[in-house]
Amino acid sequence: MSSPSSNANANANAGVADVGILAQNQSDSDDASSVSEGPKFTRRWDVYKNILQYGTEYCGNCCYADIADGSTTSPALPSTVGLRISGVGNVPLPISDDHGNEIKKRAPSEEEDNNGVYEIEASKIKIQNPQWDNSFKQLLTTVAYKLGVNPSKLTAELDGLTYMEKGGYIERSNDDDDDGNDNGVLGAIIIQLPSKFTGGALTIYNCEEDEEEDEDEDDEEEEKSFKFTLGAGEEAAYSCHFACHFLDCEYEMAKLWSGSRVLLRYSLHYKHDRADEIPTAGLIQYLTSPIESSLNGLPPDDRMVLIPLEREYDGLSLVNAGIKALSRGHRQKAEALKAAGAEWELLLVNANLVHNCRSSDHYDTTSVMEVFDERGNRVTSDMKWLTRTIDFHSIEHHDEGMLLAFDDDFECVSNWGACKATSGYYDHEQTYRATFLVSYDPAFEMELKCLGGTEEVAEVCKKIVETRDHGLLDRLLSVVGSKRKSKFDVKS
Repeated sequence: MSSPSSNANANANAGVADVGILAQNQSDSDDASSVSEGPKFTRRWDVYKNILQYGTEYCGNCCYADIADGSTTSPALPSTVGLRISGVGNVPLPISDDHGNEIKKRAPSEEEDNNGVYEIEASKIKIQNPQWDNSFKQLLTTVAYKLGVNPSKLTAELDGLTYMEKGGYIERSNDDDDDGNDNGVLGAIIIQLPSKFTGGALTIYNCEEDEEEDEDEDDEEEEKSFKFTLGAGEEAAYSCHFACHFLDCEYEMAKLWSGSRVLLRYSLHYKHDRADEIPTAGLIQYLTSPIESSLNGLPPDDRMVLIPLEREYDGLSLVNAGIKALSRGHRQKAEALKAAGAEWELLLVNANLVHNCRSSDHYDTTSVMEVFDERGNRVTSDMKWLTRTIDFHSIEHHDEGMLLAFDDDFECVSNWGACKATSGYYDHEQTYRATFLVSYDPAFEMELKCLGGTEEVAEVCKKIVETRDHGLLDRLLSVVGSKRKSKFDVKS
C-alpha cells in the first residue's frame, strides 16, 4: 500500500477527489488506452471536471416517462382515482364505452375531424380521492429532478382531460406559444389514468440547439426522439403512468390499435424573475452533454465513477427511500449521472474506513458495509465484486477528515466528512463512515470485475473454456494487457 505522502503527491493536481483505483491521475499527455491507434478515450477526471465546471444544476432529461405505482423511484399515484366529470358523473377506470360516449357528447366539437381525441376543460374535472393531491405533489418533485430543475420552483396546473378512443391519435405538435415563457410555463406533464389499450406510443422530440452562436447558418439541428409505450397492454389497466417534457419539445401519439385511454393534462410552471430564466430542453441538453460525452468516452475497464457525498446516509433511510433519501444537492448529482449515462447502473455505497496513525507510518483498513440500488434494495451480496474492485486510500491532514486529493489552491478535499470516532492519542485510530454514489456501465461489468484480482479473472477464464466465447477472450486479454495500476496488477 502506498504511503499517505505518496498519495498526496500523486493527487496534488487532481482538482477533484476520487477513490482508489478510480483515482489514477493520468496527465493530459497520457493516452487513456494502451493501444497506440484507435478511438480517443476520455478519463474519469474528464467526468469530474465537467461536473465541477458545469455543476449539476440544470443537468437532466429533456423528457421522461415512467409507471407511477411505486415499483420504481417514481412515487405511486392512487390507482383508484375517484374521477368525476361534470355532466357525466363518476367515471370508473379503465373507462367503459358508455362513459366514453358521454364524454364525446360533452366535448367541444369545433372541428369535425378530431382524430378520435376529445377534450374536457379543467373546470369540469374533479379528483375525489383525498390522497391524490399529496401523491401528485411527491410525483412533481420527482419530475423536477428528472428534468434537472429546482423542485421548490416547480408547480403544476390542470389544463384538462383528454379521451382517446380506438383509432385516435395526436399529430406532431407542441405546446409552445408566444406567451409560454412569459407566463412562466416550463413544460407539460400528462398523467395517464388506468386505461386498457394497445398501440398509442408517445414520441417526444428534442431539437438540439447549440447555446453558442453557430457560424454556419446552413447547419441543420440534430433531432433526438424518445418513445414511451406508457404501459400499453395489461400493465396500463391497473396503474397510472406519466410523461413530462419541456415547452420547446414536440410530441405525438400514435394511433390506438384497440381500447381507449384517459389522460390528465397539466402545464408545468417555474418561478422566475425573467422569461429567459426559465430552463429549456436546449439548455438542459447543452449542460448535460459534456458529462454524457466524458462518460461515453471512457475505455472498457474504466467505465465506473465514484462521487463522494462526504456524509453517511443511514441504511434504514436508504432502504425506505433509495435516492429519494438524498439531500437536494446529492440527488441532483445522482440524477445528473443517470441522465448522462442512461444505460448505466446507479448504486449507493456505505463504506467504513479506519485510519491508523502510528509513530512510524500510517495505514488504512477499509470495508464496504452495505450497497443499495437506487430504489433502496440491499444488493450487497450481489455486488461483492465491487468491494474487491474499489480500493480506498486516504491522506491524513490534521482534523479535517480523510482526504484523497488537493485542489489547485492546495486546500484539502475531503471524501469522508467528519471523523466518527477517535481512540488513543499518539498511536491512535480514526474511524470514518460515508456514502458514495457509484455509477458503472453494466455492459462492461466483466472488465470491471477483472480489476479486482485473479479470482475474478479465473472465473472469466472458466466461462471462456465452457462457452468457447472468443469475443469474451479478446475482452479479457485487453484488460490484462492494459497495464493499468489497479488491484489486479498488484495481486498478479
